[in-house]
Amino acid sequence: MDDLQGMPKKKKLHYGYIIVVAGFLTQVILVSSQHSLGLTLVDIQETLGVSFAEVGLLSSYYGLVYAGAAFIWGWLSDRFGPRKSLTCSGALASIGLFLFGLFGGTSLTIALITYTIVGFGCAGIFLATLPKLIAAWFVEEKRGHALRFVSPGGAIASMVLGVVMPLGVAASSWQTCYMVIGVVAAVVTTGFFFLLRDDPSQKGLTPVGSPPDTPVRSSIKQESGATLSQFVTVLKKPLVWHLGIMYIIYQLAYSTQVTYYVTSIRTSGYSPLEAGLAMTISSFVAIFFMQLWGPLSDRLERKSVLAIGAFGSAIVAVSYFFILQNNPNLFICYLCVALMQGFYGITPVFMAAFADYFPGELRGTASGVISTLSLVGRYGGPFLSGLCIDAAGGRVAFAFIFSASASVVAGGIGLTWPRLRKKASEGK
Repeated sequence: MDDLQGMPKKKKLHYGYIIVVAGFLTQVILVSSQHSLGLTLVDIQETLGVSFAEVGLLSSYYGLVYAGAAFIWGWLSDRFGPRKSLTCSGALASIGLFLFGLFGGTSLTIALITYTIVGFGCAGIFLATLPKLIAAWFVEEKRGHALRFVSPGGAIASMVLGVVMPLGVAASSWQTCYMVIGVVAAVVTTGFFFLLRDDPSQKGLTPVGSPPDTPVRSSIKQESGATLSQFVTVLKKPLVWHLGIMYIIYQLAYSTQVTYYVTSIRTSGYSPLEAGLAMTISSFVAIFFMQLWGPLSDRLERKSVLAIGAFGSAIVAVSYFFILQNNPNLFICYLCVALMQGFYGITPVFMAAFADYFPGELRGTASGVISTLSLVGRYGGPFLSGLCIDAAGGRVAFAFIFSASASVVAGGIGLTWPRLRKKASEGK
């Protein structure tokens, strides 16, 4: 009888997968906050009665705070644990979204303040906290597997939002839509607080993938007590800059593609609707590729998988440049854009790599610093590729030559990262 009572416990889903679901939902909040602005910018501009340059500041302020504050949340994650950091950052994002919907239509200044709050909150629900959380719950050989289910949250949210947000604005107003998103984000954040745990030992478990005889041990005591001097410790680590430089150049290429692929289709003579459909198609394909890249990086060196993604995206970008020269077929454009985004659907690998390379007590701070460094690439990419377009007489295709060049450099630098498998065998 005792044996029969014990059998169901062996079949229960490991609590680590509840953590994965929470990670998935963080990406829903993040992308809903990011992409909603692009979908409603014209409506906001009309309500406020300002120029496009002025309303565009909403995106600029959000972006600067989102990328620039990541190191703060990373340190807080090391100091107080991912659970508290994710809860606080999600709460700020949801409050900012609700306030933006409630008061953002009254003046540009209030809109900027409230959406900057959203950006600051969103800075804590991605690279600054997720690698540390997933690393605690999954052994190194299972982290890519776990993160392949986390990253698609953003792509799915983008696909749904592209349909639901315009309908919501048409049925009510953009203000109401943002208040609704804020409430949904608050509900999800409440779930974070009650469901998340910083360490498997808090549930009497070992990390997913641990051998059956692994004892339950807590890593919280060893990783608590992070101080401000930890920033200095992290900044002195050559590995942070080694990984960070590659991530900067990767963002140069990726942000260029995201900024100009819809424009490239529109300037080829297709309608806004036809061009916009590329976002939905590429998001779907990126989700598929994420399911491949994550587990593949558990078998191969993560740096090798990152290089494959970067080089593959570069090859497609160069091909797309030549395709754009002569009245391209719409479906060929969709295919090229989808493949570029698919090869660059390597976010799960980046997060797994950042988790692997740093010890638990520095993991949040190091990931946050690298994420902050990426600010250079995120906002340098569209600017530098824009200069290439201007120098080519307004031919958008040249943005993809810039993207391909950056991709090749990023992949090459990635191959020079230290070998993770060797470190693991040496008892890192």
